[in-house]
Amino acid sequence: MISILRALNAELLKTKRTLTLALAFLAPLALAFLELAVGFQYGRKMYRVGGDTWMTLINHTTMMWVLLLLPLFVTLEMGLLGALEHNNKTWKQLYALPMPRWTIYLAKQIIGMGIIGMSMAVLGLMTVGVGLIGRFWLTDLGFDAPIPWAALVQNLILSYLASWLIISIHLWISLRWSSFVLAMGVGIVATVFGVVVIGSKWEQFDPWTIPGVVSQNLINAESYGLALTIGILGGILVACLGCWDTIRQDVL
Repeated sequence: MISILRALNAELLKTKRTLTLALAFLAPLALAFLELAVGFQYGRKMYRVGGDTWMTLINHTTMMWVLLLLPLFVTLEMGLLGALEHNNKTWKQLYALPMPRWTIYLAKQIIGMGIIGMSMAVLGLMTVGVGLIGRFWLTDLGFDAPIPWAALVQNLILSYLASWLIISIHLWISLRWSSFVLAMGVGIVATVFGVVVIGSKWEQFDPWTIPGVVSQNLINAESYGLALTIGILGGILVACLGCWDTIRQDVL
């Protein structure tokens, strides 16, 4: 336990004041600005007067995030976590420390999952912020209704849990291989493939579409248990495999 805490503390110090942490705020902020632009430009078409405006905003924001931005965001964040060690060639130094190698991998896994979780929380706050701006500037669209916190939090939490498999896959790739281009290339290709797969019977088995399936099925009041289970258990399994494979490699 002490070794894990030390490894976590070291990872926190390394990611502090870096682009890795800043992106957890900048990526949701960019989507919030996009939603504001859409709202002011097409608000009266997108938000039906008399409809559930808040749920329309939440559903649109979360679907944009989990289907398009989240897979690429996870790719970039996990790639940056790996680059911290590869670029500075610090693996030998890390593995020479008086702590088990697996604690170093586990610390990075926890930090990676924490960063993605924090970005989801920031996204939720940004979504509410967009709605509150609409309450004052788009007064006829229905944003004066109570904020559906329960629906927003449920969607974000379940989407986050479903993203565990993507996080574990990309962390494994970024730590196992030193090429940042390889890590980004896998993520981009997989995200494009996911856009093709979405809507088919295979969508709930594709790691990069699982968060979108869970979010969409939750919105449509359809079953999402299988996809969520694959996302959570698959994420844990791949994390264990990635840890075993990475720490057994010789460091040159």
